[in-house]
Amino acid sequence: MHKIFAVSIKLEFDEKLGQIFTSNQCPVAEIVRPEGYYQDNSTVAKIIGDESFRNQSAAKLSGAVQVNTEVFDSDPSVEEDPEYWAAKFAPFHDYLKATFPRLFNEVLKVEKVNQWGLLLTWEGSDSSLEPIVLMAHQDVVPTQKATLDDWTYPPYSGHYDGERLWGRGSADCKNLLIGLLESSELLVDSGFKPQRTIIFAFGFDEEVGGERGARTISKRILERYGPNSIYAVVDEGGQSLVEQNDVYLALPGTSEKGALDVHVSVKTPGGHSSVPQGDHTSIGLLALYIHDLERSQFKGVFTPLNPTFHEYQCIAVHSPSLPADVKQAILDAEYNSKANKKAIDYLTNESLLSRFLISTSTAVDIINGGTKSNALPEYVEAVVNHRIAIESSVNETVEHDLRIAFKIARENDLGVKLNSKELKPVTEKGFFAIDYSDPLEPAPQTPVGDAKWKLLAGIIRHVYEEVSFPDNAKSPFKGIPVIVAPGIATGNTDTRYFWDLTKHIYRYRPGLNPTVETHAHGVDERILFDSHLQIIAFYYQFLQVVDNDRS
Repeated sequence: MHKIFAVSIKLEFDEKLGQIFTSNQCPVAEIVRPEGYYQDNSTVAKIIGDESFRNQSAAKLSGAVQVNTEVFDSDPSVEEDPEYWAAKFAPFHDYLKATFPRLFNEVLKVEKVNQWGLLLTWEGSDSSLEPIVLMAHQDVVPTQKATLDDWTYPPYSGHYDGERLWGRGSADCKNLLIGLLESSELLVDSGFKPQRTIIFAFGFDEEVGGERGARTISKRILERYGPNSIYAVVDEGGQSLVEQNDVYLALPGTSEKGALDVHVSVKTPGGHSSVPQGDHTSIGLLALYIHDLERSQFKGVFTPLNPTFHEYQCIAVHSPSLPADVKQAILDAEYNSKANKKAIDYLTNESLLSRFLISTSTAVDIINGGTKSNALPEYVEAVVNHRIAIESSVNETVEHDLRIAFKIARENDLGVKLNSKELKPVTEKGFFAIDYSDPLEPAPQTPVGDAKWKLLAGIIRHVYEEVSFPDNAKSPFKGIPVIVAPGIATGNTDTRYFWDLTKHIYRYRPGLNPTVETHAHGVDERILFDSHLQIIAFYYQFLQVVDNDRS
């Protein structure tokens, strides 16, 4: 066993970053507990260890999973086809109301935004305190019919085997939604009456961008409370608990990569395939573009702008097994260009995940073109998805893709258009078109190191180290503290619509198993049920502490 020492740090303030960790130090958060925890911890003990409670909780989550709430990219708007949406979400709303009758009938103000978004308000007694917003989403990704036989249990069975609960939405993200309501139900039963208003924001189309759900809910909250009026927003995301280089890390997401879908098309004259118009058909030209695009991958960037920088600084400070040269390179990376390059090389080669945490990703996901084997294709298109690095921007990403289009266009005497604007004159041979809409810039940075961060980090340590393993012999930590560090995920969440409400947006869902082990979005999606119980325990404790916070 090795020792981990808390390191004192000087917090710096930067207008763009807010408060951040200094470059070469990583603090161990002090544990934070609700008042009276040592006098009475019977409720959290019941959540974690009582078999009857476990089974009741499993039944609640199982029932939620059994209600199919799939959404698709092609779904109509709510106004266009209200019956379509009612068929999906009316049964789920009915289930929630029947499962949590006291909350829905007595405790919460229930509002339906854009028909199926749920805005639930637990009014606090002190209106001078900023409300807290807790998020989850009701919808799930579709299950492909071709994969149904590959599932161990049917995707909407909600099967519980005593250890895991299986089914679509069990890990993303009905577990969080049900866990929030379960913790609230327990707080009500305990006599808890909040001083700080608690708002639950449950969208219904997060998996297809959140335009109908979270966007309209955030607008309602903004109209009601105003900009920068919210204590904090907490949603899914981040990495709950991972062991990396012999360090246990909890990584609340304090930013998100940007996102951009680029539609690349080539238009050329048609004709009979027996007389091609040159060396390349439009399909060949698009193939050249894709070839060059995939060979022109974005390089990694390792700076304090990215929460991943601080995550790896923490690993370097606390890991007993990270190679010494890598450790030193990471610790020196902010000020030493040679060390920075070595750190980038390490992250780029360590895993695909670490590579794309520090770089913009490129994925050609859709391609269409051609109608007949003896007809030259006049129009072909591809869709390229980028997840934009924290240090980059939409403009930088578009310029990167445009450079490749210009190169192929020059070599083949073609024009170039960007969002229908002609940048290089169209020729008789045709043109490249680059089109995009609704881009998402990288998210603003949540301050790290301030009082709210310390509270969140302290509760995370409390739940993992003091609550989750009442039998210390079964604890994986063996007396070693969990290190809470800022992180990011490679995807995006509904928090994109809540930036104007607060600087304090945390993307974090407690639990034991990393997301990859839950098969979220895939065949055999499931959750280790201990992780679900930790969600309930976390919010039961967290909401009590937040209610008393006056920072």
